[in-house]
Amino acid sequence: MAYRYRISAIGLAVLAAFAALHVLALPLYEVFTRIPDGVAKAHPFVDTLAVLQGAACWRAGVDVYHPSACLDGGVFNYSPVLLRVALLGVGPHDTLAMGLGQCLAFFAALALLPAPARGGEFGLRLAASLSPACYYALEQGNLDTGLFALIALAVWLLWRVPRLRLLGYGIFAVGAAAKFYPAACFALALREKRRVVLALAAVGLAAAGGMAWRYGHGVAAAVAIIPSGTPFRASFGRIDLPRGLAMLHWLHLPPGALSWGMAAAMLGLGWMLRLGWAKALAGLDEGRRLYLLTGAAVTLFCFLAAQNIEYRAVYLLLTLPGLWQLGRRWLAGAVLLLLWEAVPRALISGLAQPHLPHGLAVWFWLLREGLWWWLEVEFMALSFAFAARQALRLKRKKN
Repeated sequence: MAYRYRISAIGLAVLAAFAALHVLALPLYEVFTRIPDGVAKAHPFVDTLAVLQGAACWRAGVDVYHPSACLDGGVFNYSPVLLRVALLGVGPHDTLAMGLGQCLAFFAALALLPAPARGGEFGLRLAASLSPACYYALEQGNLDTGLFALIALAVWLLWRVPRLRLLGYGIFAVGAAAKFYPAACFALALREKRRVVLALAAVGLAAAGGMAWRYGHGVAAAVAIIPSGTPFRASFGRIDLPRGLAMLHWLHLPPGALSWGMAAAMLGLGWMLRLGWAKALAGLDEGRRLYLLTGAAVTLFCFLAAQNIEYRAVYLLLTLPGLWQLGRRWLAGAVLLLLWEAVPRALISGLAQPHLPHGLAVWFWLLREGLWWWLEVEFMALSFAFAARQALRLKRKKN
């Protein structure tokens, strides 16, 4: 079997093993489910169920953005576009089929990435693909796994089938409508000719205006109730470090203000480091460059915009082919550590997930946060390098 497909095949085998474990040894299965966030889960695909239940309640006339009995006292905190799946006749009874479908799509999408070389790169990417962060997303049936597959496909179209690249941008638009942050993928449009960039910008603005007009209330409601919690569990984002320091009484400044100050410093550092990345990008093949840029843009957007559940780190998988070819082993290692951080965190905390960590858990948390900030500074520099080069090309070249 070609190396391109081996990771997908191994992933599907592991999926089958966990399915058997759920049927034959549920207590052991629940132990694995506790590793990412400390909560045992007897049933998979709870996030898929939440979306389908929210859509069913909406179709029944319930205001899903306010607590209701239909949602067991909870709320629907996703884009209103997702509620329209109810119009397709899909409901909570389809949870298992849709959850498994997302799992299959995720592992199939891994084969779209540039094929890994034998040895170190294959081992790195296999370990990343089977990491607790990926397991968390798949076990929850979170939409990020399906969007990962769509984004991987869209980038593949831009890379392998340029004639269908507009379809790729259409896929980005669908992802942005469903969960907002895939809008970061449109950074790749800067590669196009000037008239195409302008056309995509015009269409994008028109689509955003239409979204605001048609679904503005729902979008505002969803954004207002995006969940945010303790920074010591399965999460990442610019707010986590300042908020955690404040909770530990090591900081006596407003965490929000400090996090934005740190984000501004990230911009400055990224700009200073951009030249090194500009040279590096020039030496990458097209496929690895596109996936690296996409993974960096999406995770950077998520990191700066809000606190994210750890499963959204699956987009780091897109960066590994490029990082490996560039010889940036330390960055690739940081990606792998962040995808696997749930295991040492669970061992240190004894799977209890305390509200406030103590002793070794505090130092491990600081290490994790430091890795995230370092990685995002590098991604900021990468993004600046790409954008500056494309802006200069668009300015000089006649299209």
